[in-house]
Amino acid sequence: MKKIMCGILALVASAAMLSAFGFGSKRQKKVKIGFLAPTLQTEFFISIDDGLKAGTKSRGWDYVSVSFDNDSSKAVTAIENMVTGQCSVIIAMVSDTSCDAALKVAQNEGVKIMECGVQTSVYDVCLNTDQRDIGVQIGTMAADWVNGKLSGKANVVVYTTYQNQDMQKRGEGIQDAIKKNSPNAKILEVVDIGKDVVGAGTSTTENMLQKYPDLNVIACYGDAAAVESMEAVKAAGVPTDKFGIFSCDGTERALKGIASGSVQRGTVQFAPLAPQMLEYCERVLKGEKFTQVVMSETHNITAANISQYYNGK
Repeated sequence: MKKIMCGILALVASAAMLSAFGFGSKRQKKVKIGFLAPTLQTEFFISIDDGLKAGTKSRGWDYVSVSFDNDSSKAVTAIENMVTGQCSVIIAMVSDTSCDAALKVAQNEGVKIMECGVQTSVYDVCLNTDQRDIGVQIGTMAADWVNGKLSGKANVVVYTTYQNQDMQKRGEGIQDAIKKNSPNAKILEVVDIGKDVVGAGTSTTENMLQKYPDLNVIACYGDAAAVESMEAVKAAGVPTDKFGIFSCDGTERALKGIASGSVQRGTVQFAPLAPQMLEYCERVLKGEKFTQVVMSETHNITAANISQYYNGK
């Protein structure tokens, strides 16, 4: 009996030792976050990437980021690679439903899916905003400025994209708000400038200034094109006291433009996205379920309140 008991105790001790070194039991997989961005060339997405890098490092997590360059086939490949690369969570800032099948496969493999800026049918948690409402905020800022500075009369072009349904809604919101709040302002043209392509704001604005010499307001769906437009207007020598550009994202370059009194007059800023993304990564990894979309807070920033959001350094 003593020999049997000694043998059992020896087996238990051996099992405990093996377990302590990770053998004979399933080891906990290290958390790894994958960030799938439409581009990593614009300030908005670069800032998110930088925030995620810092936040994952401080948590002891692994991290990978990939730009799919606004190409859905590249996005699908990137998702597949993130699954193979043992990502625990994929943060997908995709444009539409073209990646749903790949995201569903990832989900079935145990990967948590976070969508941000778009809502499709495949996610564990979705961080989003009402995109039409964002457009209304941009358009309302523009209309208020036109009413206050130009006696309600202006010649406006709207920059949007028809390649992305959510951004198209944002563009529609811009137009509706301008028409409602500044009915004497004339929308000369609605321009599809693509998806955050570097240089699009510059080339489009140069063309619009040539086409419409009396143009004095640009309402743009995002800061990337807006800050390029700001520089294009300056380079063209257009009088800046009666020219206004309005957009969304709250990037540092847009805020600096507002603070310096440039033609960038307003932007809509989201609550910092990287910390929010990391918070919800933690929550889904702990098993928390989300049945409703998590709506992000936004702030309209103009010269009237820029000091609250930008210190000029």
